[in-house]
Amino acid sequence: MLCVLQAPKHERLQEFFRRLENAAAASSHDAALNLIATTLTAVEDEFTEVPADPTRWMTDGRMYPPQPDSRREVSEQSDVTRYRSRAHNTFIRTNGAIEIRNLADEVLFRKVGADGKHVWKV
Repeated sequence: MLCVLQAPKHERLQEFFRRLENAAAASSHDAALNLIATTLTAVEDEFTEVPADPTRWMTDGRMYPPQPDSRREVSEQSDVTRYRSRAHNTFIRTNGAIEIRNLADEVLFRKVGADGKHVWKV
C-alpha cells in the first residue's frame, strides 16, 4: 500500500511549531521531551496518511520526535541535552526550555521553560 502525504512537510513543521508555542511551558527535561513527542505525533497523525513506524524514518516522509539513541551531552552546559536528528538539533534544558536549530546553527524554534528561562544561560 502506497502512503500519500496530505500536507507538505514545511506546513506540518510550522503547525508543529505553532502548537508547541501555544502549549504550556514544560518544567523539566522529561516533560519537554514528552511535549515534543506528543505534539509532533499528533500533527503527523492528523496531517499525513503515513503510519508511524520509526524504523522507516529515512524513507517514509513522516517526521518523528527525538529518539533515545540520538541523545548527546552538551559539554559547555551540563543541564542541556542535545538530540541529533536528520536536519537539525533539538536542545532541551532541565528547566523544560526547548530550542531547535538547523544544521547551519540557525534557530528554528525557541520556547522558555516553566521558569521563564531559555535553554542557554545568559
